[in-house]
Amino acid sequence: MKNYIENNIARFVHILRHLGIQVSILETLTSLQALVLVDIMNRDHVKMALSATLVKNHDQQVIFNQAFDSFFVAPEVKIKQNQEWKERQEEGLRLLEDAETDLAYKGETLDLTEEEMLYYAQLPEEEKRKIRDYLKASSAPDDRYDRFKPTLESQVRGSLRYWKQRLGEESTEYYPLNDPGVDDPALASIVDELQEDSSILYEDMKRIGQQDLPKVTNILKHLSRKLATMISRRYKQSKKAVKLDLRRSIKANVRYGGIIFKLQYKQKRVQKPRILLFCDVSGSMSRYAAFVIQFIYGLSAVVKNIESFIFAEELEYVSSFFNERHSFEDTMVRLIGKSRTWGKGTNMGNALSALREKYPLLLTSDTVVIILSDTKTLDIDYAEEELTKLKRSVKDIIWLNTLPQSEWDNLASVQKYKRLSKMYECYTLAHLEKVIRKQFL
Repeated sequence: MKNYIENNIARFVHILRHLGIQVSILETLTSLQALVLVDIMNRDHVKMALSATLVKNHDQQVIFNQAFDSFFVAPEVKIKQNQEWKERQEEGLRLLEDAETDLAYKGETLDLTEEEMLYYAQLPEEEKRKIRDYLKASSAPDDRYDRFKPTLESQVRGSLRYWKQRLGEESTEYYPLNDPGVDDPALASIVDELQEDSSILYEDMKRIGQQDLPKVTNILKHLSRKLATMISRRYKQSKKAVKLDLRRSIKANVRYGGIIFKLQYKQKRVQKPRILLFCDVSGSMSRYAAFVIQFIYGLSAVVKNIESFIFAEELEYVSSFFNERHSFEDTMVRLIGKSRTWGKGTNMGNALSALREKYPLLLTSDTVVIILSDTKTLDIDYAEEELTKLKRSVKDIIWLNTLPQSEWDNLASVQKYKRLSKMYECYTLAHLEKVIRKQFL
């Protein structure tokens, strides 16, 4: 019985870690000790004991509850989970084998990733046939085609990238791919629930209905936890990396007559970014701002130096709202209720000027400024002038433009501001996740 409990707690902790909740060995041992003090046959008592020892804040509590309810279930549910997971694995392997057969050039499988192969398997049959016909035509018995294999692989990849986007944005007919890091039936079930209705990822944020906000919140938390874990791993790996320091090695071995006996090494110091969030909360932008602020603050476990400002007609410093121990939802209600500028017109020039004059200590060579705005503002030339001054003071400016890129060419403001920043199309949650991943990974 003891080993059974310990093994289940170990599996559950593994799941929590995968979902972004950091649990130490000591906390795991403490949770086992807490279980001794409660009725192990009472599900509510077990949940309370584990929650008290493993959960540290409100956001973690939401994930913990979902994970606990999915993991600690009746045996028949466990059997169903295992069976469904096994079937998915078998189906994935079958699809991979079929794709490898189809995507062959002169009997040799193209150099594509498993993910690319699986996306091929999800294509409409007509599109699969086009790719197969293209490969067949290129595989004519002519030696000159041998040197074209890398080109063919590039062409197929391009087609798969196009259809990956199409399937993500327009179709719910095809099943989602398994998370490659998920190797546990219970974990697979929980991840599926957290990522339920992924079509919301590709919905314009301003069109997401009130009834979908709880789903959006779960998705944002999942994405931010996943990225936070990846960013954290990157920093740890970077800090472990060492490089031979030739200058120090020669100096340290002078006494040996120039023969180097002892090697000296140096480490590249990796600085975590300081993020300054500058959000347009005018009437057309307020919904976008709420989602972006929530997402960025989901990374705060890794990126601790986050300062947030909102602006419309004037600039407001709002970081202090997030230093209090409230849920994100409650925090945003308080912030919007106390804001003097939320939902008003846009004067970016005045806001940038106020930022530079009132908060100069935050504008350093380590600061990455993330601007969220559709670029529409009073006096675009004044805003351009202030943006130029900001650029001289900070490390980088990332601009999240909520307008579709197809509209950019017609706006003078876009043309002016994108010369001074890294500007990205960002009106969906998928866009947001992609930009953050690209900039910080």
